[in-house]
Amino acid sequence: MSRATVNVIIVAACGLLSRVLGIGREMLMAHAAGVTAEKNAYDLAFMIPDILNHVVSTGFLAIIFIPIFQGFRTREDDDGAWHFLSNTLTVLGSVLLLLMIPTMIWMRELLSLFTAAASLTPDILDRATYLSRIILPGQFFIFVGSYFMALQNCREQYLIPAMTGAVYNVAIIVGGLIGLHTGLEGFAWGVPAGGFVGFLVLQVIGARREGIKYRPVFKPFDPMLRHYLALMVPLSIGLGSQFGMELVMRALGGIFGASSISSLNYAYKVMFTVVSVFGYSVGVTGYPRMSLLVKQGRFQEVNRDVWRSLSRMFVLLTAAVVAVWVLSFPIVRILFERGAFTREDTELVTTLLRWYLPATLGLSMQVVLVRAFYAHERMWMPTIINSGVFLLTIPAYFLLAERAGVLCVPIVGAAGVLTQIAVMSIAWARRHGREGMRLALQNIGRAVAVLLFMVAVARFIETFTAQWVRQAGLATLIVYAGAAGLVLMSASLVLQSALGSNDAADIIAMFAGKISRKLRILKRDKG
Repeated sequence: MSRATVNVIIVAACGLLSRVLGIGREMLMAHAAGVTAEKNAYDLAFMIPDILNHVVSTGFLAIIFIPIFQGFRTREDDDGAWHFLSNTLTVLGSVLLLLMIPTMIWMRELLSLFTAAASLTPDILDRATYLSRIILPGQFFIFVGSYFMALQNCREQYLIPAMTGAVYNVAIIVGGLIGLHTGLEGFAWGVPAGGFVGFLVLQVIGARREGIKYRPVFKPFDPMLRHYLALMVPLSIGLGSQFGMELVMRALGGIFGASSISSLNYAYKVMFTVVSVFGYSVGVTGYPRMSLLVKQGRFQEVNRDVWRSLSRMFVLLTAAVVAVWVLSFPIVRILFERGAFTREDTELVTTLLRWYLPATLGLSMQVVLVRAFYAHERMWMPTIINSGVFLLTIPAYFLLAERAGVLCVPIVGAAGVLTQIAVMSIAWARRHGREGMRLALQNIGRAVAVLLFMVAVARFIETFTAQWVRQAGLATLIVYAGAAGLVLMSASLVLQSALGSNDAADIIAMFAGKISRKLRILKRDKG
């Protein structure tokens, strides 16, 4: 097994563990608060910290840092690399700390500015303000730790950075369990605690193992810092797909009633679990290689890698989407329906989840394609496309609001994400060539055909199983969901392969080979 494959497996496994823990966190919240005003306030409390995070491009930090750091690496300029790291971290860390002070003071006013505050009660706004002030310091730990994670990724060390999400979620869960008597306040305290342990302490340990040489340097007019900021600006002012969807969810969700923000958030978290497992593992591990290939001038290899990654990801994703779409109601029941989370809440979240699911295809593919642009240090192209499409979709939310109600949020969001990836793919092909594109599009077309067919079949079968699924016990439902999910994913891949998809055939062969090896080992051990 190649090192690249091992890295993908490490990131995917840790990503899955993180998402499982994240879902576990949401399960505890669902039991404690359901879709009440308290949960709405908690979800809303993340809005301003997330916006501040976006302004300093914490989420894109590795994307900007890695190509520049790799440039020093290819020139064998270690002193320049460590100076760049030290100065960038010190200067921007100082800016973030300064921004946090007025943010903390005027938190309520900022929440009112960025949300449909008229549709929220003063109690929800007050509670969201209080929780947001608890959460905010965690952003600094996340910011600093992100540099150390990027450094480890440059050295192709993924285990410790990949563990960050799991540690972060464990801290939030522990905080929630300790403070259950305070509503969701304990979960809020878990955020800065998780940021400190998972993003700062753990990543410092990992970076020291890689020989980091940080020393405080404050040179705001350093040429390399100016270059870094020039790359950062389009990401800071842009509205990426994930950020845009979460912003709309919190900003407009309150229009549709007191429970809408939390209902949307439950559905979004389940949907994004699919993205984390199937999208980020490929994008994160592939990006350092893409950046290095670009620095070495091996552009054709980058183009082939991009189209191959997009094709395989889409083929596997459609199989996962089919399974999750068909099993949406059992999944939501298994995860959330207990305590304060009622059957009525399950029905609403199930419907929202199904409309969100098409977005997984676009969000996951963007992880690869956006990074491909960034590897070439072309930050403006994806920013213009994503922001432009997002801004064009805003009127659609209001036009559909009266007719579709809260469903307009996932419907318009998913349509916007799919439009973004379509436009971005065309832009990439025109700029970097079509080598490998035709085969990728053929495989994607087969995957879409199978997706539509499988959903149609599932709708028919659902008419006979709906009542049983709503009455089955939890243990029975878990067994049913696991077995049915495996069958549905396998059937999707087999149908794609039968239609001529070489990617589906390769994936089937890979899993069949692994199963065959396991069986041989078991047979040998018994012998």
